[in-house]
Amino acid sequence: MVHDIIFSQRPVVGVVDAGSNTVKLTVARPGRDGGVDELAAAAETVRLGAGLARSGVLAVDRIEAAMAALHDFAAIARRYGATRLVGVATEAIRRAANGPAFLDRVRAETGWEIAVISGDEEAALTFRGLALDVDLTGMVVVADIGGGSTEVIVAESGTIQHAHSTALGSGALTDALVPSDPPTAAELDACAVAATAVLAAIPLPTDGPVRLIAVGGTGEYLARLVSAAHHVGASEIAAALRLCREHPSHRLAMRLGIPPARARVLPAGIAIVRALADRLQPLRIEVARSGVRTGLLLATFAELDAANAASTADGGKQPVHPLHSAQLTRGN
Repeated sequence: MVHDIIFSQRPVVGVVDAGSNTVKLTVARPGRDGGVDELAAAAETVRLGAGLARSGVLAVDRIEAAMAALHDFAAIARRYGATRLVGVATEAIRRAANGPAFLDRVRAETGWEIAVISGDEEAALTFRGLALDVDLTGMVVVADIGGGSTEVIVAESGTIQHAHSTALGSGALTDALVPSDPPTAAELDACAVAATAVLAAIPLPTDGPVRLIAVGGTGEYLARLVSAAHHVGASEIAAALRLCREHPSHRLAMRLGIPPARARVLPAGIAIVRALADRLQPLRIEVARSGVRTGLLLATFAELDAANAASTADGGKQPVHPLHSAQLTRGN
């Protein structure tokens, strides 16, 4: 009974991942087993990084699309009783000259406290979240393919050996090399060549069996495209790219049940997977949900536990979860 009372008092946290393609939400509380008890999730493809390579700034219409999504996500999190609203911003906001101003506006209008993280920090969060649900024994290469960057993590026996953040993303490649919809074979080949050139600078394992895990939407939609579950044969990548050449983004979107804007950048993402598979020659490509939000949730839960322990040590009668009341009242 006491355990149940304590567990019922565990905090609810909302986290967002503000990526270059998609803004994603998870609302969760600590699970009984030290994991994550997910209460709600949502995603909105806003293409925050669209045109960034040319202009150096986040486009006004993309900012407004992201703001609308973040307002909605804050409302969802509050409905579930979230006491903290935290998030991470990745490549697009890292590079944009107006990224800091955008995050200031997000904080003021919605209450989301979003931090810009480095590629190494993104890789660490991804791996931490992935380890909660995926067996990471053996030699593993994890590829988190985003809209503006790809994080490549090399790990052995569950420990990161090295990680690399590359300016190689499905949205960036689409903007630069894929003007056609559907893409031509030459355009997708150009994406694979560009990806191969970037990946050549990364030391990847070449001896013995290597597992390749593609996390996030690219891996998930690749598997769905070829009617696979949790892994894709290397030979199926060619079949997936052929389907991308045959279907414009609106038809691809209908087939996969995703927004057309997300389907538009998927072929370039699959071309990145192709380049990795050509380099590593894995028997198959495993796919998994992105670990960034799960990793951020675990880190936030640990922070709250530490704050509670400090409060108790200072003589507090009960653990007190830090409530960001200013966050929770803004934007209502």
